[in-house]
Amino acid sequence: MAVEAQWSILVFLNAKNDLEPFAFPNFEQMASVGSTPHVNVVVQFGRPKHHHHGVPPDNAWSKTLRFHVRKGMHPTEDEALEDLGALDMGDAKTLTDFVAWGRARFPAKRTMLVIWNHGQGWRLRQAVRVTGDEATVRRHAELRAEIRREAGVVTRGPTPLADDMRIPGGFRYVSNDDDTGNKLYNRAIQDALSALLKGGRLDVIAFDACLMAMVETAYALRNVARVMVASEELEPGNGWNYERWLRQLVDSQGDMDAAALGRAMVKGFEDEYGDSDDTTQSAVDLSKIADLGASLSRYADTAMPLLTSQGAAAFKAARMACSNYAPGYGLNSIDLGRYMEQIAAQHADPALRASAGDVGAKLKAAVIANYASARRKGKYGSNGLAIYHPNSGVAYATDSDGEGYDAENRHFPVEFVEKERWAAFLRKYWQLVP
Repeated sequence: MAVEAQWSILVFLNAKNDLEPFAFPNFEQMASVGSTPHVNVVVQFGRPKHHHHGVPPDNAWSKTLRFHVRKGMHPTEDEALEDLGALDMGDAKTLTDFVAWGRARFPAKRTMLVIWNHGQGWRLRQAVRVTGDEATVRRHAELRAEIRREAGVVTRGPTPLADDMRIPGGFRYVSNDDDTGNKLYNRAIQDALSALLKGGRLDVIAFDACLMAMVETAYALRNVARVMVASEELEPGNGWNYERWLRQLVDSQGDMDAAALGRAMVKGFEDEYGDSDDTTQSAVDLSKIADLGASLSRYADTAMPLLTSQGAAAFKAARMACSNYAPGYGLNSIDLGRYMEQIAAQHADPALRASAGDVGAKLKAAVIANYASARRKGKYGSNGLAIYHPNSGVAYATDSDGEGYDAENRHFPVEFVEKERWAAFLRKYWQLVP
């Protein structure tokens, strides 16, 4: 009699970008454990037309293949379960087709979807992820400033990046396909998976990618999965070490629920990097995110009347006490817990302090586990979820992804922006802190 599988791990491995070389060690980590009767490891592996330096020279296929990962397997055409030819890995239909196929072909009590795209494939991000070299960050910032000075452009805030140098914040999108130029907007993921699941939920949705542990992302996926695993900060080029948590799952014969697997994944990331890099990782209970969103709306309602020409200083001081993730690249996500702690410390209004405390309590209730290296504590906070908060109107105006917070935006709108009142609070803040 066949054993019923406990878990199917579905990995949407989009290597159709300059992070292609990192896909191979991650696949090898999965294959070092392999599938068992209790745990299926299933990978949809997309690779670009033009390969990047560092890929195995004897394994140069350019298409999308599906693998049921066995112990010791290599990602070759001969080992593939299915050959899908050229597919757009930046299309939500490609994602949902994979999830539907994986669940039907490898049914299990629980399902995890991993979206792999270390930092969404932008070249400038790769330099940071591969080297961790802060001098590289500074040099790129100097080059951008020099270009703008020569062009006679002067701004008081961050300098916009060219499209091929941008690092998008996690509240908008993930999974860039360089062959097509498309990417998976979070709203597209949300809508497509909701339609596929028809009121059901995945057990875990996880991002082996940068900057995805944000309130906005969790809010979008609150009805799609039970637990989300992601990073507030950039990830190193190697991303996760899949062997660390897969071996635990397999050794337990799949006897982990979604929260337990989330904890194992966070601990595996911590064990891999410790304090050696600028790293974070968190597991979040998505059933708690609606309460967190409502608490943020109540905070906004309490804060907006206090945003006056005199009252703005305390809000500005609280914001300036929070460091932006991915420093040096003009991004605007900060740790939510750190910000609310600073509001309580900087502002005298008792109702606002109480509201900030309530947000902090709702955040703590939502975070199952989180880790941050020593370099991502202090002013970074790193309590598990970030939130969008440019520190001035100029910072917002020069954010290439700021469209997502425009009141009239209809281009893959962010549901958190539409339904909660945090965005209204920010817009009033930017009027007073230009």
